Amino acid sequence: MSAVSTMVGIVVGLTFLFGFGNVFALALRLGVPVWVAPLVAPAVDLTVVALLVAIRRLSAHGTAPAVQRSARRLLVLASAVTLALNVAEPLIAGEIGKALFDAVGPLLLIGCSEVGPGLLQALADLREGTQLLLLLHR
Repeated sequence: MSAVSTMVGIVVGLTFLFGFGNVFALALRLGVPVWVAPLVAPAVDLTVVALLVAIRRLSAHGTAPAVQRSARRLLVLASAVTLALNVAEPLIAGEIGKALFDAVGPLLLIGCSEVGPGLLQALADLREGTQLLLLLHR
């Protein structure tokens, strides 16, 4: 399970770096002050990271899906904001291909937010089942 968590962390980190440049360019294009422009992407991306970590911990500890639901909704919303911020600048410039390319990272986050909790819970259940079998066979 830690390998899966590590890979998700790497994907999130790469998406964070990728999105930073996109959102910074959009902010400058929109006339946002230079000292404010670099603050937007990290705020949104750190929200996504915090929610992914929280949902992962809840899933790993067997928390019921109903408890995770509100965090997952906020995660999808934050991921959608990340998607919009990443594709806005190329769409304004009329660069559809670049917008599609820039959508890859946020779409991976949205996918992780939908699949991740259930996958992590299934992995935790497998680990617990394996440990139980080992105890029974002793």
